[in-house]
Amino acid sequence: MKFLILLPILFASFVLSEENNIFSRSLDAGKTDPLTWMILNQLQASQTKLANLDNKLDTKISKLSEKLTNVENMSGYKKQFDTLTKHLNDVETKLHAFSGKMSDLKNDINKINQGRKNKCNTGWKKFNGCCYMFRYDRLSWQQAKTECENNNAHLVKIESSTENRWISNEITVSAKATHVQIWTGLNDLIREGHFTWVNDHSSVGYSNWASGEPSNYRGVEHCVTMHTNGLSTWNDQTCSYKTGYICEK
Repeated sequence: MKFLILLPILFASFVLSEENNIFSRSLDAGKTDPLTWMILNQLQASQTKLANLDNKLDTKISKLSEKLTNVENMSGYKKQFDTLTKHLNDVETKLHAFSGKMSDLKNDINKINQGRKNKCNTGWKKFNGCCYMFRYDRLSWQQAKTECENNNAHLVKIESSTENRWISNEITVSAKATHVQIWTGLNDLIREGHFTWVNDHSSVGYSNWASGEPSNYRGVEHCVTMHTNGLSTWNDQTCSYKTGYICEK
């Protein structure tokens, strides 16, 4: 490509050289003839212009050659760019695959965590998505509340007759023989006569009070138990009374 562009300038240089030789030989002959001398002067002027044009052409050819070199260098850059683009595409593909694996891993972790949430720890019993722990050491209501909280739980909240019956049936035979009542989380410690659950302070929805209860006997019964006699009825009791308790989480 460069050779084809440089060929005209080589040819022009050759022509100018030949013309210069011819002109030199004719100059001597023109000294004896005025007309010839005038023509020779005009030829000399034309030769000068042609030489200037030759110089300009040479400069342009040089600049064009430089541009061609830059284009060739750009061609090398393009190869590097294409290589980098390919590497980038490979990285994007691997990143996409890695993102998919990360998503699968997160799903697996969520399933494991959900399984842990749905599974009760040793010593706890599961019912309707919750875990319950039945304890029969004798504690006051406040002590029982603290023990449940130490186990990341709360004194039981009973929200339906089905749950109430299940709890009653889960109390062991030996516990029924030694415990007349067992603590729940219901109380009216904040406001007399307004019973709420200890874990969220919500009001009573479902209830299963024994006949004549709550009675607030002698004005000191503010914590609620469940009878263990199989009827699963409720009774307000003095909070300092010591008996078993049920934790829920």
